[in-house]
Amino acid sequence: MNWKVIALIPALALATTLPAYSLTKKAPNPTTNTHITPQKTQPITTAKKTPVVQKPNVKRNSTNVASRSTVLTVGSKGESVKTAQNLLKQQGFYTASVNGVFDKNTRAAVIKFQKSKKLRADGIIGNRTLAALK
Repeated sequence: MNWKVIALIPALALATTLPAYSLTKKAPNPTTNTHITPQKTQPITTAKKTPVVQKPNVKRNSTNVASRSTVLTVGSKGESVKTAQNLLKQQGFYTASVNGVFDKNTRAAVIKFQKSKKLRADGIIGNRTLAALK
């Protein structure tokens, strides 16, 4: 780009803002004797804050595999893992003992299950795998 054009860019930016500014200033009417005082303008804010909506606390039944937002991965423990292991065992994918610990045997069973249902075989029990298990 030519250096002269580059040098004109700030001047062009300033020139585009001046017409808008001149339209906001009102010139006093020479035929009247009233004095117009300039009004103070407040800065324009474009970002609006969205209100935070809190979800009500809902008590969930502990016999479910997992709540909709829970993801079970290697290292997870508890009743939800036991229930998932039981469901996998009923369908013939899990052969080890049901112990409530998401270990490598559970992960292997989940991968086999996911492949059989044509899900992404990542070994993680997420929402889709959970829905297919039930």
